[in-house]
This record gives sequence, C-alpha cells and structure tokens, in this order.
Amino acid sequence: MSVLQKNAPSDFRAAEDRAVEDRADEDRRPRFGIGHVVVTASDIDTITKFYTAIGFRLVMNMGRASIVELRGGTHLIFRSGEPGVASLDFIVGDIDEAREVMEAHGASPSAIRRGNPHDSFVATDPEGNTLVVNSDHSMGVV
Repeated sequence: MSVLQKNAPSDFRAAEDRAVEDRADEDRRPRFGIGHVVVTASDIDTITKFYTAIGFRLVMNMGRASIVELRGGTHLIFRSGEPGVASLDFIVGDIDEAREVMEAHGASPSAIRRGNPHDSFVATDPEGNTLVVNSDHSMGVV
C-alpha cells in the first residue's frame, strides 16, 4: 500500500474499492489513461532528439510533427508552435538516475526534493518547457 493510499480518507478508499470491484476481477488497472499530450515546439527535430535521448521511445518523426512514447503507452505529440508553454509532470522508477540523465542532456535539473509522498525535481527541455519529475507514486497496478 502506498503512502497516498495509507493517508487517503476512508470514504475515498471505499469509493476506489467499489469502482475497482465493478470491473472484471483480472483487470485492476484504472479505467482511464492518457493517450496523447500535445506540446508545441519551434524545432521539432531538436525536441524529438532530446526526448529520445533521455529514454522516450520514438514512434515517428514526420518533420512538421513527431510522436514519442512514455512508459504506459502515452504519446507526446510535438507540433510546430509557440515553444515553452507546456508544463509536464512525469513519474520514474529511479529518481536519482533520471536526474543524472536529464543533467547529461542539458536539462538543468534542480536538486532532488526528498519528501512525502515522493521525491521530485524540476528541469527544462530545449524548448523551455517545465518538466517536473517525481518518484513513482502509483497506487496499484497501472
């Protein structure tokens, strides 16, 4: 049980348990996930190279737009537009390693803030977007 689950009000946990019970016993994942997040950028190639270098999977790069994939299958779609307007919040299994990777690729990460319920740091991608990176805080099978 995660720290979030332990500290959740009992009525919240009961509602969550009922929602999961209404689903098939073998599928305990949340009902919804995020499929796509659109991020605008002035240089599609540079931003695509940055995200693949730090560990995202390249789906395709069409020049005018590109798609990279996160753990869990969510796609970031990069399209031409005003840079630096997105704020993205990620989770990782190893916060220290993620910070090292970000630093190695010029993302200027802050110091890791150790805390409850998770550790986190903030970085910036080549287009000026804010990247908040948290240690994994999922509350069950995702």
